[in-house]
Amino acid sequence: MKIKELKQGDQITQQIDNSPISFEVLSIQQSGRRFMVTFRSIFGIASASYQGEACVTMA
Repeated sequence: MKIKELKQGDQITQQIDNSPISFEVLSIQQSGRRFMVTFRSIFGIASASYQGEACVTMA
């Protein structure tokens, strides 16, 4: 799924040290051509900036 298509509550996964980690989208805000996404995971809450066309794996 493309970053620009994410919605609050979506779940994505990422492989960290060969283990799948689930991230919940808490918020997403567009700033020009980039998107600021705030996630919650077992590691806590963090934000990251992405290009709208970047892709993520849905859980």
